[in-house]
Amino acid sequence: MRASVTVARHTLVYASGSVAGGVTRAILVPVISRMLTTSEYGVFSLLLAVTNLLHLVFEMGFVTALIRFHHRTTDEAERQRLRSAVFLAVPVADMLIVVPCLLAAAPISRILFGTAEHALGVSLAVGTAFFAAQFQLFLGHLRADDRSRDFAVLMGIKGAVTLSITLYLVLGRGMGVPGFLLGGLAGPAAVAVMAIPRLLVKTGVDLRGAGARLRDMAGFGFPLVPSALGLWMLTYLDVYFLRILGDLSQVGVYQYGAELCLPLVLVITSLSMAWPSFSFSRAREADGPETIAQVFRHLFVVLVGVALGIALLRGELLSVLGTEAYAASGRVIPLLALASVFYGASQVFSTGLQVAGKTRVMPKVILAAALGNAALNLALIPQLHEVGAALATAITNLLLCAGMLVGSRRVFPIPFETGRLLRIVVTAGFLLFCGDALGALPLAAGIAARVGLLALFGPMLVLSGGISRGELRSVPGVLGTIIGGDR
Repeated sequence: MRASVTVARHTLVYASGSVAGGVTRAILVPVISRMLTTSEYGVFSLLLAVTNLLHLVFEMGFVTALIRFHHRTTDEAERQRLRSAVFLAVPVADMLIVVPCLLAAAPISRILFGTAEHALGVSLAVGTAFFAAQFQLFLGHLRADDRSRDFAVLMGIKGAVTLSITLYLVLGRGMGVPGFLLGGLAGPAAVAVMAIPRLLVKTGVDLRGAGARLRDMAGFGFPLVPSALGLWMLTYLDVYFLRILGDLSQVGVYQYGAELCLPLVLVITSLSMAWPSFSFSRAREADGPETIAQVFRHLFVVLVGVALGIALLRGELLSVLGTEAYAASGRVIPLLALASVFYGASQVFSTGLQVAGKTRVMPKVILAAALGNAALNLALIPQLHEVGAALATAITNLLLCAGMLVGSRRVFPIPFETGRLLRIVVTAGFLLFCGDALGALPLAAGIAARVGLLALFGPMLVLSGGISRGELRSVPGVLGTIIGGDR
């Protein structure tokens, strides 16, 4: 139980940081629906896909590598040398990619949209990705030190800068898509330019043996890049296929549904921040694998519960946050929420591969899933449009879970209770079916009825065997310990 409290406490603080940064997106959700047409939001979504792709390339797997090598030593001088090597070498290497990408902005725009009209947007996406990668490297340093509160503060600063600049440019200057892009660039750039030099000045720079350290970290981190690129494909192939097989308006509707899954995304992001340090430090203990499996089952209940809440209340959320043009997003939200849960689980199921250092297996699993996703999109989108893309994503992420679980069990078995995890998902599915059977209701009545169904999730998990009665009774105490700290 203490292990659950420890990782949950860090997850909670990371979540506060993610919420502080993610509040930007939450506030911008209604702004998007009122300031951008579905086609314009489709353009913005594809440019965000470019940003996220280049972010992965610029990061080069060094965030996870820094965390892992940090935990391999307790020598603070060695940890300082690791930071010096990473913070100075990675930006230089990234600039070798930035320049040709900027020169190729027009051709990239033609590939994405069939026209060079959005070359400026591509250039802004490149700049955003560069600064976001440096920002994530600094956050990786904080995560390695378990400095979750500092992480939360910097995420808050980033979110505040992004939000203020975006609102000024979009609402004050009417800049539309370029305004959203410039706001997204300003946040990570401001923090990275402020925080990284300050850290290096404060702790000093020690580059002795930097080449050897970089080679070792690259040997661990580079194999993660194809995996990350494969996960990017799993996330954005559906968007691109929708653009090719449908139109930008369908892309906008689909991605707006994904935006309403933001609370779940924040939970998964927060978990992914806290999980590596927890799993690497606990895995080799005598009861480490059992502890990891138990902690994840508790967190999986939270993941599924958040997904269920979003899916149950999607009609009410759309009526408050959206406009009529985005109403069709309600069809894809349950599938996208389920896909997100599977994605979060797949990241945890890969723990065994990462602990054993078998990261080279991960690209194979992810590539197979990406190819399957492409085939499913090609088969389903022409008939089901946005729903087909969402269904393809949910199926693919489920297969990804299975692949990661099988691969990890071969090299470092962790006794994840898949039967109980499945019961948790099935229980949530039954409650969602009941909520949809109620049909459209007035806003207040709909919220009351569906929140009532959500409240039944815990008791029904006990009946289905997803969690025990004792675990359910202990939740308030555990939450109090997490929030209040050890006493």
